[in-house]
Amino acid sequence: MAMLEGLLKWLFGKWQVLAVILYVAALLAHGHAQWNGGYNQAKAEGDQALAELKLKHAEQALQVTAESQQQLLQQVIRANQAEDLLLSTFDRHAEEVQLLKERIPNVTTIYRPTPGAAAQPIPHCVFTAGWLRDYNAALGVPAASSTTATSASAKAASAAPSTDAELLESGVTPADILAHAQDYGRWARDNLAQLNSLLDLQKD
Repeated sequence: MAMLEGLLKWLFGKWQVLAVILYVAALLAHGHAQWNGGYNQAKAEGDQALAELKLKHAEQALQVTAESQQQLLQQVIRANQAEDLLLSTFDRHAEEVQLLKERIPNVTTIYRPTPGAAAQPIPHCVFTAGWLRDYNAALGVPAASSTTATSASAKAASAAPSTDAELLESGVTPADILAHAQDYGRWARDNLAQLNSLLDLQKD
């Protein structure tokens, strides 16, 4: 009988230990499951937040790109319009100069001494070599050297000051001067129109 009681006590003790082990194992399993669940939830939330952030950045980049393209398109349109206007201005200047050139023979060959008088040939007008030289100098045209002066007008324009050569006739006529003024005026007006076009583009 005593032996049976000892056996029962021993078995009871073993079951207590086993129960404790099972309880601890259950706690560990429960804790591990909770940790896994929390980790998975946190990871899912983090992945979602990262995906939303990436989407937001992508949308912002797309918007910036679209705005930049729109601004570039507007600039291209404005530049094309400015170019068209400038070319139209150049064409108008050329047409005006052509009309002036067509009038050169009439206004440089005959004149009326008084209103109602008959037209007569314009008296010979002399422009000296010194006058031509100084005219070119006033426009910033360098004097032709003796080695490069081949035409009569080039030689006249290279006449040295205070010499007999500067008082010789240059061969330049009023028609030549008028034609030169028309070409120079067209060049100046074209440059001014181009400068104003560039300034207008920079203002906007």
